[in-house]
Order: sequence, then C-alpha cells, then structure tokens
Amino acid sequence: MSNYTLKERLLKTLEGEEVDRVPVLAVTQTGTKDLMNLTHYYWPEAHWNANALAQLAISAHKEIGFEAVRIPYCLTVLLEAMGCEIEIGDVTRQTSVRGHPYNSRKPIPIGEFSKEILKKGRIPTMIQAIKIIKETTRDKVPIIAGAEGPVTIASGLVEVTTLMRWFIREKEGLSQYLKYGTDAMIAYANALFDAGADVFAVLDPVASPELINPKDFNEIVMPFYHEISEKLKGHTILHICGEISRILPYIKESEFLGLSIEEKTDIKEAKDVLGDKIKIIGNISSSSTLLNGTYDEVYQECITAIKKGTDVLAPGCGLAPMTPIKNCIAMINARNDYYK
Repeated sequence: MSNYTLKERLLKTLEGEEVDRVPVLAVTQTGTKDLMNLTHYYWPEAHWNANALAQLAISAHKEIGFEAVRIPYCLTVLLEAMGCEIEIGDVTRQTSVRGHPYNSRKPIPIGEFSKEILKKGRIPTMIQAIKIIKETTRDKVPIIAGAEGPVTIASGLVEVTTLMRWFIREKEGLSQYLKYGTDAMIAYANALFDAGADVFAVLDPVASPELINPKDFNEIVMPFYHEISEKLKGHTILHICGEISRILPYIKESEFLGLSIEEKTDIKEAKDVLGDKIKIIGNISSSSTLLNGTYDEVYQECITAIKKGTDVLAPGCGLAPMTPIKNCIAMINARNDYYK
C-alpha cells in the first residue's frame, strides 16, 4: 500500500524523485460527453460557470480515476481576455478563436502587458474554479491548470498563417507579440498558483516543428520558454503537438520539469535525448486509441508506454469529447496491473 497522496506522487515524479508507480492522469483537456452526462454539467456552460467547470473537472478523477484534476477545457481563456472573438462551441465542440484583434500583414505595435487582463473574460472564473477544486479535494489530489503558450497566443492574436509569415519576414515585430503573450501567460499562471493550482501546463501546439523551423524555435521561441520556467511559481509542464524529435535537444535546456508528448514522438527516443532533465508525460493516442480504439487496444498501448519509460502515463493530447469512459479506465487498470 502506497503512503503517497496523489499530489505527492505527481510532484515527486516531476522533481525527479523515485516513486512507487507512475501517475495516471491528463495534463490536457478532460471534458467528455460521458462525464457531462454523469455530472449534468455541460459545455458550453461549463466553460463559463466556475462550479460547473470545477465539478466536471473533478469527475475525471472520481469517475475515471485520473490522479489529478485538470482545467480548463480549451485554449481560449487567455486569448478571450486579450480581445479575441470566441466561438463558444457546444456539447461536442470546444470553444475556439474566430476573430483576431491584431490581424494585419505586418506587426503593429501591441503595447505592454497590463495585469488588468486578469480581471477580464473567464480568468476570474478560472481562479474561482481552482479554489472550489482545492476545497473539494482537500489538497490531496493535484490540480493541473493549463493555458496557451506564447506562440499559440500570438497565433490567436494575428492568425496562424500570418504568424508563420512573420517567422520568416518579420522576426523583430514577431518578438513583440511573443513577449506580450509570455508576460500575460506568466501573470495568469501565477494567479492560478496563488489560487491553489499545483502544476501549470504550457500548451503551445503552434510551436510544433510541423509549423516552425527548429532553428527559429531555438533562436526565437526558446528565450521565452526560459523566462516562463524561471518566473512561474510552481511546477511546470510543456506540451507541444506533433512529432517533436527535432526540437528535443533545445527543450532539454528549457528548465520545464515535464514534457507532454503525442504518440508521434517515441517515448524511448525522447528519454534518450532528455535524460533525467525533463520527465516524459504521455503518450497514449487521443484520437486513434482512446477515441476510436477498444479497451484492449488502450490497455496494451499503456503497457507499452510504461515499458518504454514514460514517467507519467497520460493521453498524448486533449481527450476528444466523445471518448468513452471505459477506454480511459483502461489506462488506470493497465498501470495498476503492471505494478502488481
């Protein structure tokens, strides 16, 4: 019988200490229709109502057995507060950005970040939801908060294809937007740490080498990652989508404690590059296996991930809303059986 609380096990894992078994959880979104039906807290209301947001998140721990509570369910909370127009979605569609406040062919001055942003949009709702979760779980279950990383923030402010052009032709102006997003994300993350979050996941899918040249990633993006890892008040995780082996040597020096990877990036290869500097989180396929596979397929993929050395067993990306609960439970059972 373990003497660790779920919170202790995760934090010790991220800190590089030896624990009895790998944690099983999600550092990306966990809201599914099955959980909505069980709790009667549904999207889109659960994006805007603090209690609904908290209770739906807690259900992933109670009903599935995930060993953390993770909020929110989208990558738009910061961007909405920064002036982006938001499509609210529905029960099976996450909120998304549909309007870009600074969308111009060339960078225009964006000004300096102001902490007044923390009073806007859903940010106060997120802070209140963290407090509700903390009180409900009595500080024994880790709370993971997540938000858009600086490249993804910039892509929301100006639109992805415009941003890609800026990486080639407007690097100086681009840096202003990355700095603005970095400052906003740091202030937001630390406000959530102050409210009770234990871990913060920086989700930066647009920073993938499938979109950005690795050389530009190292020269332009990495300095902002260093600033984030230095200034955040708690445990930090980075998530980048896609096959990211080409940028692993750079991420190794980022000072993030954990790296969340999709199935496109091999766990063993990542561990060979990263060594003991960053813990690997993942990488069970959210689409191929958890959404569309069978219980047995999820189970076997989890056993393989543990054997390859994942430090935290987790979906490789956000759960699709129609993911069956039984497939998520297969993750818990696979981990438990592995350590019998």
